[in-house]
Amino acid sequence: MEELNAVTNVSRKLNLSSRYIPFAIKRQGTHRHHRVRAGPVLYACAAVVIRVVKWLSLGLLWSSSILLAGPLERSVSPSRQFIIFGRSRILRGAVSDAAERTKSKVLTLLQVRDQWSVPILLNLQRPQANVPEIPPVLLDFSQTGAGLKIQLDLLVTPDSQPGVLQREILRAVLLEMSYRSLPSLPAGTPYIAPPDWLLDGILALDNESPEIFDGLDTAATNPPTLKDFLTQHPTLLDTPSRALYCACASALLRMLLEHDNGRVQLARYIADLPHSSADIFADFQSHFPWLGRDSGAMEKTWRENIPRVASERRFALLTFTATSEQLDECLLTKVAQDREKKNSLTLDETVRASRPNINTVSAKKLGERLMLLTTRAHPLLRPIVVDYQLAAESVTRKKSHGVAKRLANSKALREKIAVRMSEVDDFMNWFEATQAKTASGAFRDYLHASANNDAIPRRRDALSVYLDALETQLQ
Repeated sequence: MEELNAVTNVSRKLNLSSRYIPFAIKRQGTHRHHRVRAGPVLYACAAVVIRVVKWLSLGLLWSSSILLAGPLERSVSPSRQFIIFGRSRILRGAVSDAAERTKSKVLTLLQVRDQWSVPILLNLQRPQANVPEIPPVLLDFSQTGAGLKIQLDLLVTPDSQPGVLQREILRAVLLEMSYRSLPSLPAGTPYIAPPDWLLDGILALDNESPEIFDGLDTAATNPPTLKDFLTQHPTLLDTPSRALYCACASALLRMLLEHDNGRVQLARYIADLPHSSADIFADFQSHFPWLGRDSGAMEKTWRENIPRVASERRFALLTFTATSEQLDECLLTKVAQDREKKNSLTLDETVRASRPNINTVSAKKLGERLMLLTTRAHPLLRPIVVDYQLAAESVTRKKSHGVAKRLANSKALREKIAVRMSEVDDFMNWFEATQAKTASGAFRDYLHASANNDAIPRRRDALSVYLDALETQLQ
């Protein structure tokens, strides 16, 4: 209606209704002159001009609103190294706190001062329907005119895991520590990322989860070679193998920190990462020469120290199954021989044998192992472990009167407890599968992998993009 009034006013001012445009048409050899009223033609032209002016004004208003709009909301961490961009103030504060705690953990571990020189940008993004291929985590390390730039883009979703955020922030912090002395790095130079064993070692250093302790027990029994461990890619491992990798990483890091000059050497190793070569094993040996002069000596030091480190961290209680397995392993130890010295005897066989030839050294070591097991044994099996430990001490003193009957009672009690624990496990599995309101998280990795495999790719046509955007707004 506004356009119609405007065009009418223009036509009245120009007096278009009484004007004509003469033109000639030559048809079949005749030349005839015609006149056409100019009002409708100029009327349409004026309408088009007014519409174009209207859209141009709207475009100018929109562009001016963009230019006058304020910058993205951001927060600066207390150390002023982390600059967090995002819409939610609460989320920015939580990420800032997590980043500062991660950096403080690294500084405490290395016992160095905070001397950062390159700020780290943390960009918190929400899922966008028109850009469904945004990666969950993207670390951008580049050279700008003002110096180095480290930016970490994080996709915030309901399924985001805090461990992933902590790991990527730790990677960015170590990257800044490595390249802070190289501010004039040529553009396009590829950067050397911190090794995965160092990231997992720092994160798992104080981890007290059962998976880490099980991995330490496995590594103490059958440790992998140091060279294979340093060159392994943890992203290609399944969940049990990844737990073993984290346990070995924490054990290796603890070995390095326990050395007299280990923290200084580790800080130098991080600072020299930009100059490292393709041979990871050689670089590791050059920064930690006390491990050995050659690969054989380093492997020997690794095999000798990882059981010690694993045993020092055994301060958490074992599960019922783990306690039973370690008790069975201890009871397989040979502590004596029969009367004719033909067959070796275990503890159960020794207390039932007639006049056995007892090996006091083996019996004493068995008693010590059982004593250590009592400190971490499951509460239901601890009295049984104590009975076997007292039996080993009695055999060491060669006083086994009444020990056979006591061990028989302990064995029967252990079998009853095992049956009851099996029933409890069956009930808990049934309850979790049918009655539980919340998930335990034990199958989280499997569910994520299944969801990724079954995910249907989004369509990119205009209607689908619009519907996806509308769905995101309504959630």
